[in-house]
Amino acid sequence: MKSLYITRDLDDLFILQQYCRFGQIDLHAQSQITFEEVPFSIEKPFEVVFFSSVRAGRFFLRNYEGPLSTLAFACIGEETAKRFNIDFAFVGKEAGNPEKVAEKFKSWLGEKRLLIPHSSLSQKTIASIIPSSQCESICIYNTLLKPSVIPECDVYVFTSASNLEAFLQVNKLSEHAKVIAWGNTTEKALLKAKITPNLTLKNAQLEELIDVLSKQ
Repeated sequence: MKSLYITRDLDDLFILQQYCRFGQIDLHAQSQITFEEVPFSIEKPFEVVFFSSVRAGRFFLRNYEGPLSTLAFACIGEETAKRFNIDFAFVGKEAGNPEKVAEKFKSWLGEKRLLIPHSSLSQKTIASIIPSSQCESICIYNTLLKPSVIPECDVYVFTSASNLEAFLQVNKLSEHAKVIAWGNTTEKALLKAKITPNLTLKNAQLEELIDVLSKQ
């Protein structure tokens, strides 16, 4: 492997930059999406907040005006949890498989009331299995496509379905390129686009990606 593209910006990729520098791999890192906050209001009482992404957590904490000390926090996986100075009560074990995380989380949640802040393009995997009487799901930011042309690479890592959608608007994959999906949701989007990923990450973490790349 001589070149690698990932749909994330460089400031989120310190250990991947180190790996590529050591391995003399040409790293191209650029997100194909951007975000904008949207005003939100909360209608129902809640005890638990679930972050399905780092962005959801950041926008919620930036704009929520109520007390945080009375709330319990949960998130999709370790990659999200380590971005916050929060003692999460629940952290998903396989972020790349949101359906599996959802089932584990539902069992943990019990009858506690839940709030899920999310993107305009959220798959709403968690909310889909929690009774609506127990859960409020609110859009707190828009995800906007920002297609950018990327040089041809040996390996492509797609970190979300929306990044893939934007990428394909202005790019084509080379015939011999290897493709890595950042979890099951991205894998499904790739298959829908008639692209079969060579590998799908289970935990959706940079450490896992580097371990996979080292075995290529």
